[in-house]
Amino acid sequence: MLEKYFSNKTTNLVFCFFLERSLPSFFRDTVANSITGHTITIPKKLAVNNKHRHLIKNIPNYLLFADDKEGLGSLKFKDVPQYKGFLLDFSNYQSASQFIANQLSKRNQKNLRTKQNKLEHNHNITHRVYFGFLDEEEFITIYTIFHDLLKNRFDQKKTQNRYLSDWEAMQPIIYGKILNKEASLFVVYDAAKPIGITLNFHLGDIVFSHIQGYDLTYSNYNIGDISMLYHIDWCITNNITIFDLSMGESYYKVKWSNRHYHFFHRLYYNNTTILDLLWVKIQILKFKFLQLLRDKQILGNYFSLDRLMYKLK
Repeated sequence: MLEKYFSNKTTNLVFCFFLERSLPSFFRDTVANSITGHTITIPKKLAVNNKHRHLIKNIPNYLLFADDKEGLGSLKFKDVPQYKGFLLDFSNYQSASQFIANQLSKRNQKNLRTKQNKLEHNHNITHRVYFGFLDEEEFITIYTIFHDLLKNRFDQKKTQNRYLSDWEAMQPIIYGKILNKEASLFVVYDAAKPIGITLNFHLGDIVFSHIQGYDLTYSNYNIGDISMLYHIDWCITNNITIFDLSMGESYYKVKWSNRHYHFFHRLYYNNTTILDLLWVKIQILKFKFLQLLRDKQILGNYFSLDRLMYKLK
């Protein structure tokens, strides 16, 4: 499905876990959620050669992955801390209104209500969650509009969107996951027109928010915040404990998240091989340097690879 994220030397754990519902063979099939205490069983394994060095990127530290000694073989590993992650933890909340009252300042609550009332007064606003059911023709229509919303938004930002290159190939896969309740589409409508679309992946009591797109002509209404209201209500009503916004710090994520966590990379290597030991040292220095640039807001702010790639395309 997402071969470019999984090579014989690198695995992107977030995609492997939430999108593919599989785990590298270095790990056992049971994963503990340190926030809720719940466990998730993932029987599907991604075969990884335990005789060669391997990099597993983007491991969320609130998920506890236990080593599989047989799968690990004689390899050792080192962890390198990376960027922040952001999530909404509903463990202690019984309603969306309770969460919002605790999370947002009175000023933010008032502004949000004003925007929502204005939007609903001026437009025929409804929303729908597609999870386990969706007519295929209707899905294709929504999915096509979703592509256009994302393209328009990233063209406005003059930034490359890495997901759009796989958009057509992903269409039947995403549809199958929605029918199997492994993914959902949250859609905000103005009459029959989608103006906000979010693709989420579901695993146990976690919803992983993958990508969002909004109609730019409605930007004055803060559609992202209004969509979040619908998400919170749906998650709490359906016993979802965590709504994970993943990596990438933004005002939106900081405002809505009541818990931060960290990602880290894990380097597997053979400690009897000089080349592997050298590789580990170089990788650790590289990742620490990249994180230093992020912390100083040089990487991602003053310089963005996605903005550069957009200019070069």
